[in-house]
Amino acid sequence: MDHYLEGIRLFNAGEYWHAHEEWERCWRRSSEPEATFYKGIIQAAAALEKWKRGQLRGMRLNYAKSRPKLVAVTPSMRGLDVAALIAAMDRFVATGGPPAPTPRIVLDPPTAAALEAHIQAIQANPRHV
Repeated sequence: MDHYLEGIRLFNAGEYWHAHEEWERCWRRSSEPEATFYKGIIQAAAALEKWKRGQLRGMRLNYAKSRPKLVAVTPSMRGLDVAALIAAMDRFVATGGPPAPTPRIVLDPPTAAALEAHIQAIQANPRHV
């Protein structure tokens, strides 16, 4: 399984804790600058998990750790539009959640196609998730 793509799928489905877990596997095997990238998206997912649990202070604290890491790898990495994620997270954290839209990961076309193939493979064989 591609843990990076699975993390994106889970993040965009609002399963932030599980996305965090998938990306930790990637982070442990990475070197710089990807390690900083993974730490940034892991902490962004943790921030949104805190929001889901009603812990707005925890959301803000986690995002405060995440944002500098994401800025360090802007504008994109591994097909992920980091600048768009920062903008979405900034809006969401500033308002404490809705009415700002829940952040979603935006991908470049090749990575979006790989994610779609990953999702189709899961749907064809859900036991391997």
